[in-house]
Amino acid sequence: MRLSRFVLAAFVAGGCVLVAGAAVNGQSAGVVRVTPLGSHPGELCRNDRAMLFEDPSGVRILYDPGRTVDETDARLGDVHVMLLSHAHTDHVGDARPISGGGTCAAPATGATNINSNFASIAALKNAAVLAPGELSSYLGRKIQNIRGAAPAACPEGGLENSFDVPLSAPCTASLRPGGSRTAHRAGGSGGVRIAAVQAIHSNGVPAALVDAPGEAPGLSGYGGSEGGFVIIFTNGLVAYLTGDTGMFGDMGTIIARYYNPTLVVLNMSDTVTLGPNEAAYMIKHLIRPVSVMPSHVNEQATAGGTIRAGTRVDLFNALAHDYAQVVVPLSDVTRSFDGLGRCVGCR
Repeated sequence: MRLSRFVLAAFVAGGCVLVAGAAVNGQSAGVVRVTPLGSHPGELCRNDRAMLFEDPSGVRILYDPGRTVDETDARLGDVHVMLLSHAHTDHVGDARPISGGGTCAAPATGATNINSNFASIAALKNAAVLAPGELSSYLGRKIQNIRGAAPAACPEGGLENSFDVPLSAPCTASLRPGGSRTAHRAGGSGGVRIAAVQAIHSNGVPAALVDAPGEAPGLSGYGGSEGGFVIIFTNGLVAYLTGDTGMFGDMGTIIARYYNPTLVVLNMSDTVTLGPNEAAYMIKHLIRPVSVMPSHVNEQATAGGTIRAGTRVDLFNALAHDYAQVVVPLSDVTRSFDGLGRCVGCR
C-alpha cells in the first residue's frame, strides 16, 4: 500500500506542482475528498482545525474538530473514525461553535462543552476513536458521561489490527508511534490504514475539562503523549497530519523515507508550533510532498477565499510554492486528491 514515486519531470504552473512520468505502486482509481470544517464558509480563519477525509471506499475520518464543529453540525454526515492529536482546547473542543458568528479573525463560540465537542460527536456518530497515549481512556470517560455507558475497546483483527465500519456504538483505542490500525468499510475491499507518528508539543488536559474532583488551580490533567498521524488511503494517497509540532529529525527519516507522504496537513501558527519559515524548510528538505495544506494558522489567513498579504500563510506560500502545491484549506470547500497526492482541479 505504500506509495513509491519516481518523478521524471516536474514543473510549476500557477503555483501548482505538476508531476509527469510517475510510476506508482499500489495506486487505484478514485480520489480522496478532504473537506475543512471551519467557522466561516470559503475562508481559512483563526479557529479552523477540523478536517473530514473521505476515502474512495466510503470510510470517513474526522480529525481534530476543535471549536468549529459539534455533533449538531449538518456538515458532518457519517463519521466512522475520529482522530485526536492532543487534548488542548482548540483541538478537543471546549466550546460549542456558533455558525458564522464573530469574524474570521475572531470567531464567536457558544456555551462550554464540559465533555468536549470531540466526545459529543463520537458519542452520537458511533465513531471509532483513535488517540495517542492515555487520551483514549480520557475520551472514553467523556463518552460515558454522555451515553451513560463506557465505550468498548475498538476491535483489532488480524495482522493489520483491522475493524469494520460503520459501528453500532462508539469504541476507543490508543495508538502510539510505530502502531497502526486499519478501517474497512463493511462489504468493501481494501482498507484505510492509520498510523501514529511522533509530534513535539505538549498534551495537558485543560482543568476545565477534567471531571470531579478536578485539578488544583494552575494545573492541567495528564494526557500522555501528543502525536501526529499518517493515513494510507485505498487509492494510494499517503497523508501526513502533523498535529501541533516543531521540527524533529525523524520527519526526514521515519516519516519521509518509510511512510513517503504525498500530502501534508501542516499545523502552522508560530510560537507554539512550526512557524512559516520552519514549515517551509520541512516541506522543502525533510518531507518533500506533492501537496501541502497549511492549517491551524491562528489568524485570518484569507479574505474572499484569497490569501491575505502579510499573513503567515502568505509568507509560507511564498517560501514553499516552488516545492509543493500549496492548497489553502477553505472551510466547506472540498478538495480531491489522487493517488499521487495531486489536488485534482485546483488552481
